[in-house]
Amino acid sequence: MVVRTIEELRQEIPDLSWEEISLAEYPEVAVKYRVMATPAIAINGVLAFTGVPKESDLRRRLLEVAR
Repeated sequence: MVVRTIEELRQEIPDLSWEEISLAEYPEVAVKYRVMATPAIAINGVLAFTGVPKESDLRRRLLEVAR
């Protein structure tokens, strides 16, 4: 769902990019963002969601940041 939402938004936000990171492989990322549970989503270097967000919340937040 999250990946689908991001892919759909690429048409509205052409420069939208994303990266999936394994915290098991890169534990320093978990420390940096203070992630205590996964999944977690950071937007522009700020932890935005812990757990799977509602599609509407993710869409709204990404569109807000893109403006």
